[in-house]
Amino acid sequence: MTPRKNPVAAPKVKENVPVPPPAMPGEFEEQDCLVFGAGQLIRFYPQLFVDFVRASFERVQLIGIVAPEYREIADLLLGTAGIPLSAVEYLEGKTSSVWARDWSPFMGYNAEGVRCQFYVDRSHMRHRDDEIARKIYSQYFNDPIMEIPLAMEGGNILSNGCGLVITSQTVAQTNHSRYTHNQIAGIFESHLGARQWAALSPLHAERTGHIDLFATFLAPDFLLLGSVDANEDEINHRALDDAAEKLRGLDISVGKLKVERIPMPSSRDANFRSYNNVIFANGVLFVPVYPQQDPKLDQRVLAMYREYVPDREVIGIDMRELAKKGGGLHCLSANIPYPTRRFSPGSVKVA
Repeated sequence: MTPRKNPVAAPKVKENVPVPPPAMPGEFEEQDCLVFGAGQLIRFYPQLFVDFVRASFERVQLIGIVAPEYREIADLLLGTAGIPLSAVEYLEGKTSSVWARDWSPFMGYNAEGVRCQFYVDRSHMRHRDDEIARKIYSQYFNDPIMEIPLAMEGGNILSNGCGLVITSQTVAQTNHSRYTHNQIAGIFESHLGARQWAALSPLHAERTGHIDLFATFLAPDFLLLGSVDANEDEINHRALDDAAEKLRGLDISVGKLKVERIPMPSSRDANFRSYNNVIFANGVLFVPVYPQQDPKLDQRVLAMYREYVPDREVIGIDMRELAKKGGGLHCLSANIPYPTRRFSPGSVKVA
């Protein structure tokens, strides 16, 4: 494994000099590359593997984690589809889960704006995949490593890049034996630079409890929140409306938080499909669609995203099969920002 070159070395920290907290970027910021669990896609969802690579490889560098036994199959799939074999850079690793978001580290920045890897406690789930990811990331990315003493998953935290993070309330529930709510907020501030933390009710009867199934930041001051038909699901309808009311107009570092709503597909079959579970890849936004579920709703949602982020190309990716496993596009991937931060709240046009 050849380490990825990092053009900026982490600066030395002077002793006895207070260091400002690090920062967790927004996923709408520029991306260096995108990591995904290629092995499990190749094995169980080969068409999705091909569709995902075809749509994204010219927009962002793709890094696929794959077991050796699936490497040749990957080339066969891409070659048959007419996609250059160089479209994906592969790193060897035999992960048991396709959900790269939950076994990859959070990627953020220290006080000097240098990229860091943030690791959380995953002893409660996929511990083996976490250890594999730690080895791969530490060897390939030349980044400082920081430990966050919280048990949680990558799909359960979103940042606006300017000091606000949102999670579901399951973070507090998972860590209640060790920390109070205020202590968790303090950890987010000291480790991720989050001066504000909002914990929202998870979707009722949804098994992961993750925030990325019903929320996404499109800009530092723009949160897109899911909406459920009251006639179909009164409990989640009310919870999401309450969350929108709680957050709309919230005072944040860049002004007032704008909250818009986007419909969620039907979950009557107990599969919680999401249009919020998106991937940002520089100038492109990949949105899950479900052609066999409600194609008219798919087109309506894509049109909404094109209105909200007119500077991005919006592409729908068919996620009908993987949605049955409880996740979506965002869950498949881990955004890797540039080695030094290129984002400045004062220079970014917000919504």
